[in-house]
Amino acid sequence: TTTTTTTTTTTLFSTTTKTEKENEEDDSTIKNMEAAWRWIRKPLLSIGGKGAKTSHGNSLRQLLDAHTCVKVKVNSQNIGTLEEVFETLKELAVETGASKDVELLQIRQSENMIMFGQPGTLNLIQKGEYPPLTKKQQREMEEEEDVDN
Repeated sequence: TTTTTTTTTTTLFSTTTKTEKENEEDDSTIKNMEAAWRWIRKPLLSIGGKGAKTSHGNSLRQLLDAHTCVKVKVNSQNIGTLEEVFETLKELAVETGASKDVELLQIRQSENMIMFGQPGTLNLIQKGEYPPLTKKQQREMEEEEDVDN
């Protein structure tokens, strides 16, 4: 016999029931997203008080061509919410040739930062395939495989 544990969560708008496995998947996704956030050490693009310009969109496109994820620092609250800044930057990047599927990976209000990703990056993070393993982690996995064989 198999026992399934469920958790019921009530928010202002809805009630959801999740199995233990779904809760573990949520915890795993949170840990993976934190690992991705830490993997990107610093913001590569900054937006000032005058807002995002076409040049910012072009820079974001170029950065996403070179990197899987990019952090953007927003240095003013006068240009809208971080969600609005994401949409504006995404539109500008698409205008300059970026994929329309650029992803919003995470917003950290406390740091005034947005993490953008290439299309498909969120799925990689959820599956634990991003960030890539460090050389030390790779060696440890290889050693474990050698022991198993």
